[in-house]
Amino acid sequence: MNISSDIPKYKGFRKFNQAPIGALASSRSSIKPHIAERHFNSDSLPDRFVHELAKQHALPTKEILESFEFFVRVRKHVRAPQMADLCCGHGLTGILFALFERSVERVLLIDRTQPPSHAKALDAAIRVGPWVADKVRYQTTRMKDVGEHLEAQTSVIGIHACGTLTDRCIDTALATGGHVALMPCCYPDRGCEAPAALQRSLGTRLAFDIDRTYHLQNAGYHVRWDAIPAEITPMNRVLIGSKTATSE
Repeated sequence: MNISSDIPKYKGFRKFNQAPIGALASSRSSIKPHIAERHFNSDSLPDRFVHELAKQHALPTKEILESFEFFVRVRKHVRAPQMADLCCGHGLTGILFALFERSVERVLLIDRTQPPSHAKALDAAIRVGPWVADKVRYQTTRMKDVGEHLEAQTSVIGIHACGTLTDRCIDTALATGGHVALMPCCYPDRGCEAPAALQRSLGTRLAFDIDRTYHLQNAGYHVRWDAIPAEITPMNRVLIGSKTATSE
């Protein structure tokens, strides 16, 4: 279990460590072309993708930064031929795996309903990376039925799966035997299985994630903790579970 006390910096868009963007990082308004031109002005693939998202007013800046910063922290630990982005909403994080990871062959985006923003995000990705079209599929289903759609060794990711849905994501990863990366949110007031002493001393949120860490470790995963910049979201802790060779 690795826990860093450092203040998390940008890794996906390192330029924001030298030129902070302040409140824009947490903006829930759809990113506009002039904002993309000002802050994402290189010819890199990530910047070009953001420009395409901006042209379609597809997603807020917060959602874009959140997905990118999560992605760069977990990509090398969880990439696999088969990926599943659970409780995915617009599905941007899963799309990033399809766009930037050659070894990823198929990305299944799963949620109960498909929001209109998904089509815009996918179209923007295809404009800069045509290969994405053959990799990504959106499946609408309930979490309890997710296992019916996944192959063995599928890696599972989940950003802000609300409350105990994060735990359902962990259960899904254990069932497939794949890696897992999560950024929990909306911690419930009840249901934490960590010892009461930890909950009282550390608070329910931290105790929840410690318990999740032990759950993964006891199942044969090597677990890391990371975090994205808190100015994007205060729910910024990232849990990464890599399936170890000895546990397979």
